[in-house]
Amino acid sequence: MSDLTAYAADTIAAVATPVGMGGIAVVRVSGPNAQQVVTGVFRPARRHRGDGSPPAHDRGWHATYGRVYDSCGEFIDEAIMLSMPGPSSYTREDVVELSCHGGPAVVRAVLQAVLDAGARHAGPGEFTRRAFLNGRISLGQAEAVLQVINARTERARRSASAFLSGEPGRMVQESLEAVAQLMTVIEASLDFPEDDIPQMQLLEIGREAGRIATDLHRAASEARRSRVLWEGASVAIVGRPNVGKSRLLNALLREERAIVSDRPGTTRDTVSEVANIRGIPIQLIDTAGMREAVDPLERIGVERARGALADADIALAVIDGSMPLAPEDLEIVMSTPEHRTAVVISKSDLPEAFAGEDVGGRVGNRRVLRVSALTGSGIDQLEAEIEALAVAREVDFGETAQSFGARRADCLGRAANALDEVAQATGEGVPPDMLSIDLRVAIDALGEITGQTAREDIIDRIFEQFCVGK
Repeated sequence: MSDLTAYAADTIAAVATPVGMGGIAVVRVSGPNAQQVVTGVFRPARRHRGDGSPPAHDRGWHATYGRVYDSCGEFIDEAIMLSMPGPSSYTREDVVELSCHGGPAVVRAVLQAVLDAGARHAGPGEFTRRAFLNGRISLGQAEAVLQVINARTERARRSASAFLSGEPGRMVQESLEAVAQLMTVIEASLDFPEDDIPQMQLLEIGREAGRIATDLHRAASEARRSRVLWEGASVAIVGRPNVGKSRLLNALLREERAIVSDRPGTTRDTVSEVANIRGIPIQLIDTAGMREAVDPLERIGVERARGALADADIALAVIDGSMPLAPEDLEIVMSTPEHRTAVVISKSDLPEAFAGEDVGGRVGNRRVLRVSALTGSGIDQLEAEIEALAVAREVDFGETAQSFGARRADCLGRAANALDEVAQATGEGVPPDMLSIDLRVAIDALGEITGQTAREDIIDRIFEQFCVGK
């Protein structure tokens, strides 16, 4: 039995709304017996026929008000039954939803009544998986559904919604069709060796492969940049005691989260909060001041600060701009990773104790910014730098790539590299049968995005990330 047949053989049900108290909850049912299952627990409030049966409807969507009863005939709750016959439904199967009151006990009772009537409890993402298997959405759009649900910022939501609309997927599908056309020409020559492909035609195939590769490289780069919208990034704020780290955290959060004091050593443990910085979820970590500590508690805080710096994606090395530059300041800066650190000269509202050039020429390629957490001066530029460092983060994509952006970038990159090989090989007189190998690699990589060639374990891994009711 194929996966599609197995999934279509039974009727599934789950709560489609979040757990907890609410005005409304939705119990969703999908499958060949969805209407029969729900009819077994739902009684319309009005009868329109003399024999007592529910009103007849056509095959269009319709809503009916009534009551839900359990398997013993005991009343549970009033509800609205929304019937969505397939294929005009989310899963392309018959789908019925019961909208009842949102109390946890009520929802559990309604779901149990549906299960007792013959439905099976759905697994994580099984409704969306059926939509994919039934051809309603591509695998990329299914991943976009997950990203819409998980979006933590408006920028992430807009990006996910664009994928859900299918617009970026059309570019992948068009590229896939173009590569398949090149493959057809190559395979025709292999089937009929007497009809050799002229060199001019091979060169044209190479030019077309190169054009497609350029588009795919660009799309892969965009996917790498966009992944940070969902994955976010962590930023460790480090520096000597009393240089303004906690005040900087509060300025980036736009709220008074960390305790601020002129007394050195106020922060003895890491303070972590998530900020929305230019549409990217950024975990800001305020750390204890780095110095040789005598106090045991402060010493623990310093060690945790070093650990936070080692684990963070980005570092902000803070230096007090109102005090003379100390050797310890530069030691801390140089302990941070050069390619993902910004040097922040704080307290720019006070008289400058040293020039920016005194730092800029001694910290490598790290960008130096002057900021006042008190007045807000320079905060916009700092946020822009955090965004740039977050987007530029290097990620090793490979077999374990699971996130939407990572998987998409990996597939696009592999397809583009294979087509680069084709473009180069056609100019070197490589036989057509060798070209077909790289073209097949490109087709398979693009097919992983749409789902046409994705392995079962990859599909399983994607849908395991969904909540049960979606």
